Amino acid sequence: MRLLAAALLGLVLAGCASRARTPVADRDGAVVRTTIALGDATVAALWYLPAGEASALLVLEHGFTRHCGHMRGTSRQLMAAGLMVLCLDAPMAGGNPALATALARQLVATRDAPDGRALPRRIIVAGHSAGAVFAVALGATLDEIAPERLAGGLLFDPVATADFETHLRAVSAAGRRPVWAALAPPHRCNAMSNAWPALRRIRDEALAAQRDGFVGVRLAAGATHADIEGEDSDWLAALACGRPQAAPTAQLRELAVGWAHDMALGQRPELALPGDTLPIE
Repeated sequence: MRLLAAALLGLVLAGCASRARTPVADRDGAVVRTTIALGDATVAALWYLPAGEASALLVLEHGFTRHCGHMRGTSRQLMAAGLMVLCLDAPMAGGNPALATALARQLVATRDAPDGRALPRRIIVAGHSAGAVFAVALGATLDEIAPERLAGGLLFDPVATADFETHLRAVSAAGRRPVWAALAPPHRCNAMSNAWPALRRIRDEALAAQRDGFVGVRLAAGATHADIEGEDSDWLAALACGRPQAAPTAQLRELAVGWAHDMALGQRPELALPGDTLPIE
């Protein structure tokens, strides 16, 4: 999220966690705070571990000047649907591609989740705003080092950077993998939907290859850049981008859960869309 000045970065790097903190558990699963060593850095991480067998590992990254707590409700719904979710509390300026590359290598080398169960083989890369840039950088490295493990990408109102399209193309592989994106109306917080041209070109490449690996939707007027955060958002997002409303937040979370479920199972998503969400042509 492109908000205010870079000086605000330090306000949101929350929750520096020690390794193996006591999990918070309920019937849907357990939320565990850990740290992950990535190169020379030790990064706080938040894991959502479903009670049953996980269908896939979904890395869901927060946006610029945000933290994992802003994605709490969305992550919990994904966990309740059987996804294992991982979020890093880390700076997301420019999508932090170096950190994304380091995480990809760590995930490929790691066998177990914090509760001792095996990490799922299939990995979905997902993110909001600058976190979506992180997600495609993560996916591009996975495509390079372990392509069989990359299931596809979920992007929530991405804000594109210089390498966004190159990394997006690696994730898509000309439509062989699904890339599904939900966009708010153009606004300064999503750089006036500056990711759409790259998404459109990825769609066109998939169609030219006679594949249908891209689905894009636009939320109706009144939706905001921070709707994926919902009740976990804050005054900063409300001031800069508009306060998230319950209806579009529910729509986005319904899409996130449905898309992630289908992606984990290698299925094409249902084209029926919630509410007044519109497909992007």
